Amino acid sequence: QNTRIGRPTSTRTIRERNINLPRQRNGPIKSSIDSRTFITPPQIQASNHVDLGYSPHQNGFARVISPRHPGAQTKDFLKDFLERHEDDLRDLLVHHGAVLLRGFKIYRAEDFNWVLPMQLGSDMKKGWVYDVIYKTIIASVFTFFKDLGNIDPKRNMNLGAGGRIQVLAPASDCIQGPHQESLTLATRLSQRYVAFHCETEPRHRGETAIFDTRAAYDSLDDDLKELLNTHSWRFRDTNGKFTNDLIPCVVEVTGKPAIQIYAFGEMGKSAAKVAREVLERDNLQPDPYLYGVTSFMLRNRETGEDREMDLDERERLMRALYQNSELCKWEEGDILLLDNVSCAHGRMDGKGERKINFCGICDYLFDINNFPLVERK
Repeated sequence: QNTRIGRPTSTRTIRERNINLPRQRNGPIKSSIDSRTFITPPQIQASNHVDLGYSPHQNGFARVISPRHPGAQTKDFLKDFLERHEDDLRDLLVHHGAVLLRGFKIYRAEDFNWVLPMQLGSDMKKGWVYDVIYKTIIASVFTFFKDLGNIDPKRNMNLGAGGRIQVLAPASDCIQGPHQESLTLATRLSQRYVAFHCETEPRHRGETAIFDTRAAYDSLDDDLKELLNTHSWRFRDTNGKFTNDLIPCVVEVTGKPAIQIYAFGEMGKSAAKVAREVLERDNLQPDPYLYGVTSFMLRNRETGEDREMDLDERERLMRALYQNSELCKWEEGDILLLDNVSCAHGRMDGKGERKINFCGICDYLFDINNFPLVERK
């Protein structure tokens, strides 16, 4: 293990886990795991059909669910499993931030769409009309952004796979900075959770970085904690105009502060610089596409005053995030589920064909401003 300051203490990735053996943690739990209580839903843990383990990364926070026998690898089994355990799955996501489903035979975008619920949580369900409206809005927003040149032209909607699936851009030397999906909107287009599916794994790298934003907050310097606790993001669009919604920089999830981040535009440049240092990948370049944002200000919630975030503050924030991240090295059929509040994500660099599908899992009542803020001491 590499203990050099400025990079994760391990370079292992999610892929290196032996998915057939449940992993128990012994001795003191280190790094990000100290920041919150881990839960193990008894219904999943006691299953005769799946194993529930942990990512092996030293800073790992993802849970890994894998089939125990061939009969549990099918798409029919997985769909039934997710339907029967949707509340358990939601609890895993809220408490841990990320759940990787590995070893299931989900090879096509249509299968990915079929096994995943549109909404998650038996107590939060709305009617199918909401699902239709959501798909219409997602397609409209996607088309609008693409027409403006705000997103990678190689990213596309797969309307033949249920109307909500996007095919993400292939890997290159450019990386996305850490971000929660649709963060510039308080409703996040109802995407309380997000899901990724590997249809074709890349030849070289092409991982998706996932960021534990609760652990990242814990590792911030006190002055940055105070700054983020008392301010909201105020974003400028590609026309230089401020967007409508103010987004709190930090909210509490399971009683722990979680950074809210959208590292594109000028923040994306800081993300690429820090990622080069922390991950020791010299070729990394920031994503040239802005995803609707050029720059931002910080709005003080008490005084209403705006201020810039200087370069040192941006880089220290990015460093905390990358030092509390892990890389999902894709395997064909993988499904990665993320809590879109406590976990951020970003595409990493790579080469070769890479086909990753993406969609949101909805809470139609979601509003980030309904989450508790961090109380000042």
